[in-house]
Amino acid sequence: MKKILIIEDNDLNYLLVEEILSDYNVEIIRARDGKEFYSKIKRPVDYDLILMDMMLPDTNGIALTKFLIRENYDIPIIFMSASTDKYKEISDLGIKNFIAKPFYQEVFIGNIRNYIELERLKECA
Repeated sequence: MKKILIIEDNDLNYLLVEEILSDYNVEIIRARDGKEFYSKIKRPVDYDLILMDMMLPDTNGIALTKFLIRENYDIPIIFMSASTDKYKEISDLGIKNFIAKPFYQEVFIGNIRNYIELERLKECA
């Protein structure tokens, strides 16, 4: 089972991601802000992917990404944001995947599949 850490303060956005991923064999762990992020990002790393929101109540996704880079965490990151004006700054950090909100399910799943293999849950009879 793949583990995805999602840093998202907006409940509706989180619930949308949770719903989209409910058909797949993934475990989703949520951090609502920087404080929760730092409490969940431990070594050894056990996340396969991070979904990073740009704007959080106490920090921003760029600051959290800089921390991950500085501390040599090797976890793929996909930014999710309605603030497309930050794309260059994100790209300068080496993050090439950015999902603009609002997003479509097919685009969202396609972006995740660029980083991890998604396994569908078995259909119940």
